[in-house]
Amino acid sequence: MVAKGRATTPRQRQALQRYGIRLRSKDGTGAKAEKTWIGEHLGAHEVQALTSRAYRAANEYLLRKRGRPRFKGKGRLHSVEGKGPGSGLRWTERNVVVWGSLALQPLIDPKDPVVRHALCSRLKYVRIVRRRVRGRIRWFAQRVGAGRPYRKPQHRMGSGVVGLDIGPSTLAAVGEKGAMLVPFCPGVVRPAKVVRRLQRHIDRQRRANNPDNYLADGRVQPGAKRWRVSTRQRQVEDLLAEAHRRLAEGRKTAQGTLANQVLGMGDVFQVEKVSYRAFQRAFGRSVGRRAPGMFVERLSRKAESAGGKVIAFPTRTTALSQVCHCGRRAEKPLSLRWHACPCGASA
Repeated sequence: MVAKGRATTPRQRQALQRYGIRLRSKDGTGAKAEKTWIGEHLGAHEVQALTSRAYRAANEYLLRKRGRPRFKGKGRLHSVEGKGPGSGLRWTERNVVVWGSLALQPLIDPKDPVVRHALCSRLKYVRIVRRRVRGRIRWFAQRVGAGRPYRKPQHRMGSGVVGLDIGPSTLAAVGEKGAMLVPFCPGVVRPAKVVRRLQRHIDRQRRANNPDNYLADGRVQPGAKRWRVSTRQRQVEDLLAEAHRRLAEGRKTAQGTLANQVLGMGDVFQVEKVSYRAFQRAFGRSVGRRAPGMFVERLSRKAESAGGKVIAFPTRTTALSQVCHCGRRAEKPLSLRWHACPCGASA
């Protein structure tokens, strides 16, 4: 296939080769994808979108913004998107997703106000996502539009300044009209226990199926190995994938509900600028379940779309746990949880 867009850069070519697509330039105006497991089904615009995705992942890794990218192998690419409303993958006026010779009719609820708002917004591009739900493959069409998202009437933003103290498993919020101290995502504890139990089950199955790959003390032997996977182990792995999906969906729902509660307290939110990677080192299991950094990102996005803002201030200059209301500053260890000042204040 020949791309009718601008020529792909050398860095994008190199990144796209990691996906299994090899490109050849033609007259300096486009690119041609040779026959590969994925290149046979993609148009020029989808190829360019995948190229940009691979380049961004490699570039962010070089800039130390994210970890090392894991490029998808055969059967592990779960999403494909177009470049614009008129590209090969597009959404028609009759609400039909067209991709090459395929015409896909999505299931749409016309009574949902969120769906109606999305269909009325200006289209930017369309993405097709493959997900495994309860052991079955499901396909979803994501219509990415321009403008602000729909905000439900019951989710109203308050007014005033709100201070947030975010911990690995709890959230404290203090505003001008009230305060709250709530746990982070209390509903994820049970799915996390299921995940841990299935992980131990798979480890026992793997050791039973591959006894020659382990040393006498239980460690994995160094060097190249071939792993045998039984049918029952694959079934348990499918159960583990479903448990991870439910854990992620439950965390997403709980964080969205909590973010809406916080937004109802004010429109300016002040949080400490902390390192969530340090949280992971100290409270790895709790942070992995509840993801406080993801909550701050979700809150910032919701506040910005509703007209508010989130301000992060450094803790080194403020030293809130060391400064009294009268202005005196007294350094204290983290083990000391109460502040007693000569002015008579005790907090």
